[in-house]
Amino acid sequence: MNQKQPEEKPDGNFFHRLDKSAILTVVGIILLFSGSVIVTLIAPRYVDPTWTSPSSSYQVQMYEVSDPNLYISSASGHSSTLQFVYHIKENFTLLLFQESEYSRIVAPDHLKKYITAYNEPVLTLTSKLLLLRSPEKSDHFDAIAAAGQLRTSIVNEWEKNHPKWKEEGTSKPNIQIMELYEPDSHDAFALALTDGMIENWVDHDFRILDETPMQNYHKDSGVIYVRNPSEFRITNIKTGNVNDWVYDPKGEAIQGLDALKSHPAGFHSRAELIAAGEHIYAIEGCWYCHTDQTRTLVQDVMLNGSDSHPAPPSTASEYIYQKITFPGTRRIGPDLSRVGVKRSSRDWHKTHFQFPQTASKGSIMPAFRHFFDDDPRGTSKNTEGIPNYQFEAIFQYLMTKGTRITPPTQAWWLGKDPVGTKEIIEGRGHLNP
Repeated sequence: MNQKQPEEKPDGNFFHRLDKSAILTVVGIILLFSGSVIVTLIAPRYVDPTWTSPSSSYQVQMYEVSDPNLYISSASGHSSTLQFVYHIKENFTLLLFQESEYSRIVAPDHLKKYITAYNEPVLTLTSKLLLLRSPEKSDHFDAIAAAGQLRTSIVNEWEKNHPKWKEEGTSKPNIQIMELYEPDSHDAFALALTDGMIENWVDHDFRILDETPMQNYHKDSGVIYVRNPSEFRITNIKTGNVNDWVYDPKGEAIQGLDALKSHPAGFHSRAELIAAGEHIYAIEGCWYCHTDQTRTLVQDVMLNGSDSHPAPPSTASEYIYQKITFPGTRRIGPDLSRVGVKRSSRDWHKTHFQFPQTASKGSIMPAFRHFFDDDPRGTSKNTEGIPNYQFEAIFQYLMTKGTRITPPTQAWWLGKDPVGTKEIIEGRGHLNP
């Protein structure tokens, strides 16, 4: 009689166990990766909105409104001085036309409502495209005659208030009068009077004359605006074999963005420079030695600020407009998270990048002389060379550090403390924008 053979059990050898282990490993990696994505990208939206929300409406408007429309170049092809130009657009850019004591504006009757008179407490803004120019005579309005009458009126009033001006040897005031006019276009390039770091901002005592808000940012409680824009014009010149240009109010108007950005003007938007500066910061390895975070420690907020005006600790919302963030862990060099306020001098950074030990005694930072070019004509008296695109890019990137957390009217360097810095470092507050 045949006996039934026992069933063979699976061979629990090494290779069988290896296959099962590999599957579990792959599953574990997938779960770990998914968990990381949830923790870093999804969870913060529900745990702490400051991780993904802007720190202020000023920050949003600087990155989304001002940066893409402020253009920067050397004041001429071989100059270390910068020229700033606004690209202003109808129904987008907010404009202010404001008079001062000895600077006045004449305009035809239908445009007078857009002028904020001298000593007027409420600023009048508009997104209607208007510009200022030296008074001209046209078929509809004789700005030259109007300017003459206004100047005479102001001088007579001044003489009435200063009856002894001749005996005292006082000179009559120099009255500047401009004409407000409508250009025949929907956009224009305007001379920008800015340091490239902080823009004009108003959050009280202002009104926008537009019948309805033209852009979402026009609804904010505070807005960035361009003050007294006049058209940016240039005259092309040639020195030897080099094509160059100079700013000239009587020169030629810029015919579109391509002309502004092409040779010889060579303008770049601040947005382009900031993005390039972030890339340069990464590839040059600046993050090896510099952190980009103000921690919630007394030594950090005081080091990056002062005893009376401590710098606010860093929050995730400060970095939302960066493609790469560099919080860093090593402070071989100083922290850079507030360098836009602590070191805002362009001249200082020029010296520091080319001769670090001259600007900061004892510094071990290497020289970045490839950020500078020699004057190809050999006529420059500047022994430090001409800053090139790389320097301008990284400088504009560094100038965003600490300057956009809050509007200028609430700036921590003015003694304001909207984020509650002192409460945070004492353990009584939270990192909210």
